[in-house]
Amino acid sequence: MKRDHESKHKRFFQLSENAATGIFEASPSGECTYSNKSLQTLLGLTLEQTLGLGYATYFHPDDKEAVFKHWYRCIAKKATFSYKFRVHFPNHKELHLLVNAQPILDSKSQLIAYVGCVEDVSEFNKIQSELKVNQQRYELALRGSSAGIWDWNIKTNEVYYSVKFTDLLGYDNLAFGNNWASLLEQVHPDDVGEFEFQLQQHLDDPFIEFNIECRLFSQKQHELWFQIVGEAIREEHGIPFRMVGSILDITDKKQSQIVIWQQANFDPLTQLPNRNMFADRLKQEIIKSKRNCDKFALFFIDLDHFKEVNDTLGHEAGDLLLIEASERIKLILRESDTVSRIGGDEFTVILSQIQDLNCIDIIANKIIQTLELPFYICNESVFISASIGITLFPEHTDKMDELLKFSDQAMYKSKNKGRKQFNYFTQQLKLDADKTHALTQELRLAIIEQDFEVLYQPIICLADNNIFKAEALIRWHHKELGIISPADFIPLAESSGVIESIGNWVFISAAQQVKLWQDEFDSRFQISVNKSPVQFQNPKESTELLWVSTLEQLNLHYGICIEITEGLLLEDCPETKEKLAKFQENGIEVSLDDFGTGYASLSYLTKFDMNFLKIDQAFVRDLEFSPQNQALCEAIIVMAHKLGLQVIAEGVETSAQMQILKSAHCDFIQGYLISKPISAEAFTEQLKRDAPFKPDYL
Repeated sequence: MKRDHESKHKRFFQLSENAATGIFEASPSGECTYSNKSLQTLLGLTLEQTLGLGYATYFHPDDKEAVFKHWYRCIAKKATFSYKFRVHFPNHKELHLLVNAQPILDSKSQLIAYVGCVEDVSEFNKIQSELKVNQQRYELALRGSSAGIWDWNIKTNEVYYSVKFTDLLGYDNLAFGNNWASLLEQVHPDDVGEFEFQLQQHLDDPFIEFNIECRLFSQKQHELWFQIVGEAIREEHGIPFRMVGSILDITDKKQSQIVIWQQANFDPLTQLPNRNMFADRLKQEIIKSKRNCDKFALFFIDLDHFKEVNDTLGHEAGDLLLIEASERIKLILRESDTVSRIGGDEFTVILSQIQDLNCIDIIANKIIQTLELPFYICNESVFISASIGITLFPEHTDKMDELLKFSDQAMYKSKNKGRKQFNYFTQQLKLDADKTHALTQELRLAIIEQDFEVLYQPIICLADNNIFKAEALIRWHHKELGIISPADFIPLAESSGVIESIGNWVFISAAQQVKLWQDEFDSRFQISVNKSPVQFQNPKESTELLWVSTLEQLNLHYGICIEITEGLLLEDCPETKEKLAKFQENGIEVSLDDFGTGYASLSYLTKFDMNFLKIDQAFVRDLEFSPQNQALCEAIIVMAHKLGLQVIAEGVETSAQMQILKSAHCDFIQGYLISKPISAEAFTEQLKRDAPFKPDYL
């Protein structure tokens, strides 16, 4: 037996010497009786240094007492010794050791020794410490984060919800629950389907992220918006067993987005879809109608006389009118139809799924009739009407931009035919619009290529029949169409913005011409130049500065008169008054053209400083046959003279008209009786044939 024990002991030492793990043997008192080479290498000690109690001198001071206490407890119980502690060596090297030792008992169960192994767990401890620190940081981050954290154990269906998570929903952490259903129950019914769909997609495919914006109900049943993000943690074969994520309250962001979307797509005044939303609705209607082979109609509605309401009652009254008008239009339409306000006093209507084309006429007439009824605004009855243009899909076009353009053209046809009616788009309207567009483009080129000519129509003084002044009238020499009247191209020039350049060119030409005639014939000769109201609307002073500098360069202190219409004076704009005053300061006189045919108001004659008043040819044309026209002309002349204005009658074509005006003490006349508009050269020849202009009353 003894020999057998010694044999086993010998084999133990042989095995331990070749083991990679540190192995030792110690007596119950703690003295080391054996250490293998691996342990000596691990500790950096010699065999002699490890034997006895010498090794204990290297225990870390903070751990030494605890190690021995545990050792003696194990001895007392003859139990396995397992302990982790630190050792510290003179070279300042510190190790974390894990010691596991088994008790050795004799045949009488008496403890005779401990045999064990020693492992260096320094790196493991370091990692554990870092994990602990990271965990503490993670917990601190959770507490400080504005997001709520959730951690879902997919296998057990248990979920950890952070305190912040439940706070966001107004719940107590314990009352919220700890399973996945606790979250699903809070999801808005309209969002739960998409929520579960996206979640399942992510669980099935790791390349599809789970990131959703949806509504959750708070404890008080308030509807809140959250961004919910999560990522599944998967096993070796890709099967998800856990999912971690967060929720972030984005209610304020969503509400801001809703406001921005509302502002971008709806008219703030009427709450109707605006131009942007209308375009989207029209696009969708085209797609739907093509797919279902349906027809629909597009109305372009313009409110007649809306500007007068704004000008007389103010913009607040105009806004109230627009709101009421939109409500009236909506009452006529179906829920499937779309009414939009696309700007100013313009509305559009999409009548979808038209089965009977006759219903289009019925609805158009109803809109016109309901808008004809009086509006009670600011304690006043206000009356307007509507002009409507109609385009049919796909009969007229199936293109989105053309649908709106063609209905706009049809609306203008209704305007031009007297308003308060509707018209359908026709190909002739398109041809006319294309012609207008082409003419506008050619008008721009005409300025560059100098295709314009200024003609002059004489104005004579009735006191002595001498030529007193002339009116400058522009003509366009079109290379293909011949001479184009200003009545045809001036509206195009105004709408396209070209009027500024044309007006400046006419003014400079007239100023240069009057300077020549003053030098050759009489220093008091004058030329009248028509100034468009559009030119007055330009906020810049470039026109006024150019005109004044032109007169200064020519050393021309008198000789130009600008003709304006009553429409310009209607707005009673301070800027207009300032511009007229500046002209007069620089020797430019002012004449009120077409008096009595516009928005005539005698107050204009006292509000604005003017020099001449022109009786429109509408009153002169039948002067010898109409006592009413005679009475009107006489009254205008008397009134003008009382106000210190001189009177010019235009459109005089007969000697009888001239005689009647002379008898009524009219100051000047112009018209075909005297001369048609003629070139500067022909006008010069006529001046040479006449006697010098020397009226004795000037």
